[in-house]
Amino acid sequence: MKAGTIIKLPDGRIGTIVYNGLDGEGIKWGKHNITIHDIIGNGNTTHGAEIAPTNYDWFPDAMLRDVYSLAEKEGIECVGNDYEIIQEGK
Repeated sequence: MKAGTIIKLPDGRIGTIVYNGLDGEGIKWGKHNITIHDIIGNGNTTHGAEIAPTNYDWFPDAMLRDVYSLAEKEGIECVGNDYEIIQEGK
């Protein structure tokens, strides 16, 4: 999915895609107006704090996948992969 895509989970929570990698898609809770240019090269990983600028706001709050060890270690919620796309990213 493209950065900035807004999704809705079955429990009603809304999130915006801020990460897309081999380990799944990462979301930031709420609706955010971002593009790939906002995240590319700026620590756009779930565990890239060491390479992100100090004011980087786009680390994911959750991952659209089943639980896995790295997410648990980093304290990132895994919410499964059942969701509805509300708005496509640009």
